[in-house]
Amino acid sequence: MRCKEKVPKTVRVGDDARVAYFDCGTTGPYGEVCLCKKCEHKRRGIEENSAAENAWMRSANWGEI
Repeated sequence: MRCKEKVPKTVRVGDDARVAYFDCGTTGPYGEVCLCKKCEHKRRGIEENSAAENAWMRSANWGEI
């Protein structure tokens, strides 16, 4: 079951910036993984899985996801 927490991120809007809230476990506005404090311990595993998947995709000449 996925975490239901919201993660605040600062997003640039023109010359200004505002706080936007993203679901925990999703990708943020700049491609980073958004994790709440409770789920932060999962970051390393997520990044390792992503790196392995991207390596396989590159070896198949499909690029990265």
